Amino acid sequence: MRTRTRLLASALIATLGVTGLASPAIAGPSGQAPETSLASFQGRTIDLSKSWEGARACAVLSRTEVRCYASRDEEKADLASLATSTSASKGSDGSIGIQDWHGCDEEWLCIWEHADFGGRKLSFNDEYWHDLDNWGFVDMTSSYTNYQGGYEIVWGCSGTDSGTLGDGAGNNYNMSDCTASANLGSYNDRAEDIFG
Repeated sequence: MRTRTRLLASALIATLGVTGLASPAIAGPSGQAPETSLASFQGRTIDLSKSWEGARACAVLSRTEVRCYASRDEEKADLASLATSTSASKGSDGSIGIQDWHGCDEEWLCIWEHADFGGRKLSFNDEYWHDLDNWGFVDMTSSYTNYQGGYEIVWGCSGTDSGTLGDGAGNNYNMSDCTASANLGSYNDRAEDIFG
């Protein structure tokens, strides 16, 4: 019996070793570390690729830092505080993050799970391609707001910070800055990745 147990244990270890060697982490553009699917939420770490565990909004701050929130108010307060501290270190007035449009903070590109800016929300502000599978959001985008260039009626629009949704088959949906769509029409629930 012990021999059988040792053989099973050896086979399991060998299998795990081969599996570990066969699936190395894929580096991002320019050899950067891959994006994480892990996020901080209510004092713990959750894996968004598996479950949002009650989170309603998540902000991708960098390849290695994602923060999630139970409510829009909680998200807004945290992002405004981050923006103010970042802007203060740059000598700015700290106004980034104070304004929002359709619930999307200034300087962010936001996508929603449902039409009319409803359901879970995922926010980005980095200029590279993001795999929506990392956050359990593949084929779930139904509306967006690109507030990266400033609100066009009040402050003007830079016209230089567009975003793109990709469906993995070469079809893209452009999201010019200072634009929003409450319904993506034929592109509804097709996005697999996002740039912006």
